[in-house]
Amino acid sequence: MTIELYSKDDCGLCDEARKILKSLKKEFFFELKEVKLGEDHLKFDEYFLAVPVVIAGGKEFKSQLRESELRDFLKNLTPPTRLFHAGKFLEALGFLTVAVGLMYGILGNMWLDLFFFLGGILVFTIGRAIEKRELKRDRTPTPPGNLPALS
Repeated sequence: MTIELYSKDDCGLCDEARKILKSLKKEFFFELKEVKLGEDHLKFDEYFLAVPVVIAGGKEFKSQLRESELRDFLKNLTPPTRLFHAGKFLEALGFLTVAVGLMYGILGNMWLDLFFFLGGILVFTIGRAIEKRELKRDRTPTPPGNLPALS
């Protein structure tokens, strides 16, 4: 899921909202996209006096952002998939494999060093690609009233 932050320059509330979102990003599963409002922006008239505006999962949080309100909203969204966790695992495995390769390099075995080092980079890259792909997918849940009828 992507969370959008509409902000402007020299805005204390915008800086506070950015700080809150960055701290929540460590805890929740989302990508932060910040949009600076300028006079040529399409949403300028609508959002300029209400900044910071945070749009998450179709819901707008305007002006003063409350961390508790946003945290409660994010808790109700769909959690990360197993594929996302598999990507994270592959990243960690890639780091470990590179470390083993470096150990073999220190011991003087150049070919094993090269094998583990290149293998670790490949495994890490695959894991990172999986994680990025899963982050780009929209994870906004369907509201209960809009579920299709089972027949």
